[in-house]
Amino acid sequence: MTSTPWMKGIDVPVADAMPLVSQHDDRPSAKELIAEHQEKIDKIKAGLMEAKDDEAAALFDYPNKHDDLWLLRFYLSHKKTKPAIAAAKSALKFRQKYKLDELGDIRDIPPQAVKEGHVREYWKERCQDDAIVCCLPDKQLGPVMFLAFARFDPKAADLLSEECWDFAFIYTSEWVYQWCDYITRTTGLFTRSVRFIDMKGITLSKLMDRKSSKRDGKIMGLMEDCYPQLLQTLFLIDPPTVMHLIWGFFRPIMPKRIMEKVDMITPQNNESEKMRLLRFVALENLPTEMGGTNSVPPMEW
Repeated sequence: MTSTPWMKGIDVPVADAMPLVSQHDDRPSAKELIAEHQEKIDKIKAGLMEAKDDEAAALFDYPNKHDDLWLLRFYLSHKKTKPAIAAAKSALKFRQKYKLDELGDIRDIPPQAVKEGHVREYWKERCQDDAIVCCLPDKQLGPVMFLAFARFDPKAADLLSEECWDFAFIYTSEWVYQWCDYITRTTGLFTRSVRFIDMKGITLSKLMDRKSSKRDGKIMGLMEDCYPQLLQTLFLIDPPTVMHLIWGFFRPIMPKRIMEKVDMITPQNNESEKMRLLRFVALENLPTEMGGTNSVPPMEW
């Protein structure tokens, strides 16, 4: 078993894969992925244990905090052992710098529910409290993030420090990571998160907020290295005609790995596109504006 606080009381490091949740669920077995890539995982482990970088070697705690599943995410993101080792070293130092192991189990406190500090400040100023909602509609599926892009305050970058901005992203990524790790280990199914971005009401004035976009791109690139294999798909819901301009604007500043995971859909009007969402959220939990049957706004979940 691992010593991470969100796995307290769970005796098996990774469970045997349970049956898939639905006909739409296509998550692979975590144990089978580990077995398939065991040789590469062992090389990454050896690279960290034998690192000339004394700080990273000292922080690497195998198998208590950092086991084969932890190493697997780095390999799957980078596909080669050397960049995976480099990213894992960076992640170990990053967690030490921001004292993330001292946060404890934060799964019951999604970012929008934080009451004070940088996270609260960011949600109040940029998100106007409910422009981003992080939730777990089904505890056997992954965490979901709902974003209403049009509600973001374009002046937020002038009001918030980079420190505040960055830590809000870090806390959010840690919350998502803890849930993905817990669900993967307890279901035995390799689990990642999904983001639904509501594009209704978006305007070019909000789109062309370069200061916010640069900050987003910078911290998202860092999060991809320090929290590998967290995001499976980013859905742009009901994109307007101007979306081609938006796409051209974001592509140069967003990490390539992020852009490859983007999917533009109109699920209310397209049955096959709605089906793609059901891999991550059951129909009864999917909001009505996305083609589901849940009339309760995500903020009230």
